[in-house]
Amino acid sequence: MDGITGVQARIQDIISQFQGPPPAATGGSSAGTTSGAATGSSDFASALAQAQNATTVSTSGGALNRAGVDPVQWAKDFLTRLGAPVTEANVQAITAWEQAEGTKASYNPLATTQGGFAGETQFNSVGVKNYVSYQDGLDANVKVINNGLYANILAALQQGNDPMAVAKAIAASPWGTGRGVERVLSSQGA
Repeated sequence: MDGITGVQARIQDIISQFQGPPPAATGGSSAGTTSGAATGSSDFASALAQAQNATTVSTSGGALNRAGVDPVQWAKDFLTRLGAPVTEANVQAITAWEQAEGTKASYNPLATTQGGFAGETQFNSVGVKNYVSYQDGLDANVKVINNGLYANILAALQQGNDPMAVAKAIAASPWGTGRGVERVLSSQGA
């Protein structure tokens, strides 16, 4: 079921890139699309192909992780939003964190339980969320890491020079990943 939700969320994200926000639901009808929206299935297929090509070109690696994001681009966007330096060490730390989580939760590579976003759904029994867009997933993770419980992680990221220091900060925090990031980094020879 969560695979279908992820695909639906990705389709909505792609559609929104071409027409803005999706129209409000009106009793299950899809009538009332905004101008510029693809009207036929071939138009949609063409728009989808263009979006996939644009995504591949605009992201650093092109390959999406289980959460439906390019892990390197998401790490850079996350660091930028945090005001942390976008260094090789920090990107390595964040992508290792994404790998340690290994989640399929849509647009939520760090597997946060942060709520309050339109259309979010519960991914698992722990409360990890699926988000309907890349931006919502990014916003949710930025919001939760700034809630006062993760100052040690933020401090390690501000240093920007030691992925293992970030991993140790994550392990010492209440995030729930434990020593997973340390294990990923160790397996990478970091």
